[in-house]
Amino acid sequence: MKTKTYILLSIIIIFLIYILIQIKYFKINKVVLNNDKISNDLNIVQITDFHNNKLINKNRLIEEIENIDPDVIFLTGDIIDGKTKDFSYSLNIVKDLMDITEKIYFVWGNHELRNTKGEEFVEELKNIGVIVLNNENIKYEIANNEINIIGLNFFMDEKGYNRAIEGIDEKDFNIILSHSPNRPLKYLNGREDLILSGHTHGGQVRLPIIGAVVAPGQGYFPRYDKGLFDLENSILYIDSGLGNSVLPIRFLNRVQISNILIKIMAKTIYNSIFCVIIIITVYIFHNYFIPK
Repeated sequence: MKTKTYILLSIIIIFLIYILIQIKYFKINKVVLNNDKISNDLNIVQITDFHNNKLINKNRLIEEIENIDPDVIFLTGDIIDGKTKDFSYSLNIVKDLMDITEKIYFVWGNHELRNTKGEEFVEELKNIGVIVLNNENIKYEIANNEINIIGLNFFMDEKGYNRAIEGIDEKDFNIILSHSPNRPLKYLNGREDLILSGHTHGGQVRLPIIGAVVAPGQGYFPRYDKGLFDLENSILYIDSGLGNSVLPIRFLNRVQISNILIKIMAKTIYNSIFCVIIIITVYIFHNYFIPK
C-alpha cells in the first residue's frame, strides 16, 4: 500500500514540475517566411496573451529579445488578464522593450476589453510611445520596405474591417494584427500578406497529432489553433502566447514568444541554387575524381 502511495505521489510531483516548466520557462519560436514584396529582410518579434504572467523572468525575456534585435515588436492583445488589478509588471516590460525598439504596435485583446482598468492600461501604453491600432492602418518604412500594418478590433465586423484596410496598397507588404485568428478570415480580400494572431493559447492543453483540445471562439478541436496556416492569398500565424487564463496549466505547449523573419524571395532562390550547385559538385567530384 505504501509503495503505491509513493508511486502516486511521485507521479503527481513530476506532473506539477512539468506544468510549472510549461507555464514559467518560455521558449522562442522561430518562423522564417519568404516574400517578394520586400527588398530587405524584416525581423519581427510577436508577443501575445501574456496575461500579466509574473512567473515569466522579466530580465531573461528582455535579454532574449535584445539578442534578436527586432526591427519591430507586435503586441497582439491580452497583455494583461481580465482580472489584473495591478498592471505595472506588464507595463514595465513594455517600457523596457521600448529601449530595444520604439517601433512597437498593439491591438486590443478580449481581456483588455473586459478589464475595468483596460482603458487605463492602453492609455499608459500610448503614453510611453506604443502605437495602438484599432480598426486602422499605418504605413511603416524600414530599409526601403514599405509595410502597411493593419490593426483590428477584437469585435471587428465587416464594416470595421473595411475601414481598417482602407487606403492600403496591395503592392506593399501588408501585415494584419488581430488578436482573434478566425474572426477576420471571412472578410479577407487578397491584399493581406501576413496575419498575426493569438487568443487560442494553442489550446493550452494539446494532444499528440490531434493538437489543441479546445480554443475560445472555435470550440473543441479547433482548426486554427497554433502555428502557420496557408490561406488562399495570405498566411495566418497564431502564436500560442506567453501566459494562461482560466487555469495555470499547459500540456505539450510551453509558453512562448515568436521571432518571425521575413526574407527576400530572391535571396532564398539564390541560396537554393547555391545548394544545388554544391550538391552537383560533390557528386561529380565523388564519382569522377576520387579513385575507386
